[in-house]
Amino acid sequence: MMIARIMGVYVGFVVLLGGIVALDSLKKVRRKWEELPETIWPLHALFAGVLLLFISGLLELFIWKIYRSPQFMAISIGLIEESLKLTPALFLFGRLERSRLWKLTLGIAMVFAAFETISYISAFILASAQSGTQILLFSVRLIVIVFHVLWTVVPLSYLLYGKKREALAGWIFAVFAHAIYDYPVLAASAGEKETIILAGVFLSILFILYLKIAVGRALQIVVKKENHLLPALNLSCSS
Repeated sequence: MMIARIMGVYVGFVVLLGGIVALDSLKKVRRKWEELPETIWPLHALFAGVLLLFISGLLELFIWKIYRSPQFMAISIGLIEESLKLTPALFLFGRLERSRLWKLTLGIAMVFAAFETISYISAFILASAQSGTQILLFSVRLIVIVFHVLWTVVPLSYLLYGKKREALAGWIFAVFAHAIYDYPVLAASAGEKETIILAGVFLSILFILYLKIAVGRALQIVVKKENHLLPALNLSCSS
């Protein structure tokens, strides 16, 4: 009963305060998106996002057959998904203009999360879950779509515009933020002790709150470098 209460508080936090963090950070990302040059990305993002989601599912199922502790499952989800979402940027780095690659990769992250959400909601509907539970899940999963994009924004921005150590630090943050977000649910499902679940909830809350700061700092490097590149681009075009 206590575990149900803890998870209720956690879900409530994600829907309310997590939603505020997600929407506020998404506004900043959208503002930066609109400032960057237009690019054709939807079809490429659709194909790549679905493909990477399929690959991540296969990898996670394979790994979980070996070991299924909540801690291992959580870190494997963060590691696999946050790494796969960055593979297009790593593969196309230097081959595509940075601003366009930034948009394409975030588009892929959005498609990845959207189709993941569709699969979760479909499973709940097929399981004949109560309508109230379905609405709550739908609300949480919409926020998680934004989280997926934001988790990618942090390492991606440093990868394309910052230094290697900053990109590595951003990737580590994204992996752990994602893993710790998933951990309370996995721990509760596995019947872990209440104190362990509560500790996971507390850490997840801290990471969600810090996500807003992390995204803001990552976008600052994009703004700084893009503003530096713009005069050079205008000069080359005029000559």
